Amino acid sequence: MTQQIQTKLENKEMLINVVHLKIEGMHCQSGCANGIDSMLKEQQGIIKSETSFDRSSAVIEYDPFLISEEEIINLITNRGFKVEVLTEKGDIPQH
Repeated sequence: MTQQIQTKLENKEMLINVVHLKIEGMHCQSGCANGIDSMLKEQQGIIKSETSFDRSSAVIEYDPFLISEEEIINLITNRGFKVEVLTEKGDIPQH
């Protein structure tokens, strides 16, 4: 699920997207989940990243003009994790 939030930052209007992800393959909070957060926060356009090992999920706020949802998913997938976007109800979309 991706939400859009409009906010003003330093007198500039900014559009923020929020994506909720299910992440499989994490083994711990300190290495895996915190490593995902650290890596994402280094990327231009990532505003906030909160990854939870316990919930196997992440909530990421980002500027869609600087980075796309697809790029975020690819960054996490390239670290060896399986990623799926959660729907509004928190369920995995059925294909």
